[in-house]
Amino acid sequence: MGILEAIKKGFGVASKNLALIIVLFIFNLIWNIVNIALLPAGALPTIRTAAATPPAISPQVSLTVFAFSLLFILVSIFMQGGSLGMVRDYIKGGKVKLAQFASYGLKYYLRLLGLGLLIILLVLIAAVIAALIIAATTPLNNIVVTVIAAIIAAAIGLSGIYFVVLLVLSPYSLICEEVGVIEAMKRSMRAVKKVFWRVVLLLLLLILIAVGIGFLLGILTGFLTLVISARAGQIVISVVNSLFNGYFGIVMMAAFMTFYFTLAGKEKVV
Repeated sequence: MGILEAIKKGFGVASKNLALIIVLFIFNLIWNIVNIALLPAGALPTIRTAAATPPAISPQVSLTVFAFSLLFILVSIFMQGGSLGMVRDYIKGGKVKLAQFASYGLKYYLRLLGLGLLIILLVLIAAVIAALIIAATTPLNNIVVTVIAAIIAAAIGLSGIYFVVLLVLSPYSLICEEVGVIEAMKRSMRAVKKVFWRVVLLLLLLILIAVGIGFLLGILTGFLTLVISARAGQIVISVVNSLFNGYFGIVMMAAFMTFYFTLAGKEKVV
């Protein structure tokens, strides 16, 4: 299955799983509405308030928003596990049971959390090494040494990006193959190495589609916010963004999962 076919499959899966999209929509909307409630009016800009100076945010509010953001991330992992499990079931069997969402979320929670933390740790290690190289050579005021250090740091950065791309299919390997974190990473790396640029192209196309659709939705909602109050405009934007993120999140999951099944030699998908 090619890249365009995988993307087409992604849209097809999303359009036939509206119940799952509604679940994600509600989750995203709760996050957005809580943000609106916590932050002072005008902190989240619309076209009407874009030119205005944002209001000051107190330390207490900042701490509350940070705590809720952390909670949102932790719950997002549960939502990701449930969504991935259901998308897998639909691609393999052509049907899903929404009642299984919670069980999938719990089943894969710790593995997805561990996978995310491990990838973040590896990226941080690469970033720290690159930063230390720059910091150690800058005081020397030697152009040659500085250039060499910059090249090495850039090479480390590019290697980090390459490594992250190799791991982009890890969640799908973890869910589809029912394996642990390390094995999922190994399988993703083996699969992506064979078709590295195809994976990059799939990722870029999905990003471009998301940006394009988001831009059009932004224009439409932007004009709408001109004729309503600032707070109402924020709510409208939150509803639209939540719906789009829920829908396109399933599109991306299904596209990548279909592509993974193809790479893994399991091309017979519904």
